Amino acid sequence: MTQFKYLLLHAQVGVGVGAFISLLSVTVHHATLSMTQFWLLMGMSVVMGLVTTIFDVERLSFISQLSGHFILELLTYTIFIWLTFHDWVITWHSIPTFVVIYVLVFFYFRQQGQNRARRINEKLATRRRADD
Repeated sequence: MTQFKYLLLHAQVGVGVGAFISLLSVTVHHATLSMTQFWLLMGMSVVMGLVTTIFDVERLSFISQLSGHFILELLTYTIFIWLTFHDWVITWHSIPTFVVIYVLVFFYFRQQGQNRARRINEKLATRRRADD
């Protein structure tokens, strides 16, 4: 896969996850987004999707990848909230929400990755048995 397609895929996943979480948040809070807020949200989602490529840096340990990812995602989110509301109090108070969402999304994608690895290993084991 070319580097451009790879980055585009991560950006699309970021937009998908960001749109889902934002729609959920807007629905729960009975809020509406302005067009500026919508475009800021899409931009934030793209950046957050691209930040996930840090997990592909093999020379970093998983803890380093996770720490770097968390910090970059939190920084992106904090900038987005500040650009949206221009209020540091709102920005500061939104951080616990970010942490909860981050943990939930992390565990979801971690579980999804483990399931994918299990299926691949099962297929490899089946092929080995068939070749024997």
